Amino acid sequence: MKKPPGSTTREAQSILRATFTNASEAALWPVSATTSNFVYQTSDGCILRFPQNDWVSEAFFRERKLLNQLKDRLGVSIPQVIHFNEQPVFMAYRAIEGMVASRDAVSTLNSKCRERFGAGLGAFIARLHSQKADQFNFLPRDYSEELLRRLRQNASQIGKRDPEGKVGHLILETLEAWEEVRNRNGKLVLLHQDLHGQNLICNRETGELVGVLDFTLAWIGDPLWDFPEVYRCGADILEHALAVYKEMRGYEIDIEAIKIISRLQLLRSFDRAPLNSAREAQVLERIRAHP
Repeated sequence: MKKPPGSTTREAQSILRATFTNASEAALWPVSATTSNFVYQTSDGCILRFPQNDWVSEAFFRERKLLNQLKDRLGVSIPQVIHFNEQPVFMAYRAIEGMVASRDAVSTLNSKCRERFGAGLGAFIARLHSQKADQFNFLPRDYSEELLRRLRQNASQIGKRDPEGKVGHLILETLEAWEEVRNRNGKLVLLHQDLHGQNLICNRETGELVGVLDFTLAWIGDPLWDFPEVYRCGADILEHALAVYKEMRGYEIDIEAIKIISRLQLLRSFDRAPLNSAREAQVLERIRAHP
């Protein structure tokens, strides 16, 4: 099976040099390979992102449009695309200076820095959710329903992948719990949907949130769906984020509902993980440890 463009450092370097005549002297190294992107940094301070599949490739076009519309609106730095290539698809933007807020990195922050980080996240999400959703009609609106539908349909098959036989029942239990807490007031907002630590940049000394990356999964939906990744940063960080969010947006987010969505997302990740893979085992362990 042919690998997508940019899947190796050598190929990404070749594409870069073929695209930019002055790129011959720029070194390039991998930053990460997620489930959706191959990401590289160049020696002159740029980030290159290549999509891993056709769905992500299409999403890149939506992301470019979204980033252009959100410029200077969110109180932190977001990628400003300086080059968008359509064949092969990739985008380039200037790296945002700061510390990647991985779980390990955030665990080293003292309580004051964690408070600042959580407050910054809450403020960012509040500003994002304050954008008028009808400006972004090019974004999908069916992420949550598709996730729920797939879990309902495949609960039995997914459950068979758990040696202890508990996951199938947990799926049905969690889906039932979600029906009790889901937002039924029709409030729809612009969601980032991927606020895990690798997409957050903070000040190493102060903990202040300075940048947010990767809007590929952005969609329009229930405000609750942007908080599970914050919850997984730590209960204290979520508490600070929710306090600022309530102050800025004027309404409270249900923590129990966040936990339910967090579990639903882990169950989806388990379903999508390759059979008998290290990823499958890792997600299963996280499901078992989830409150």
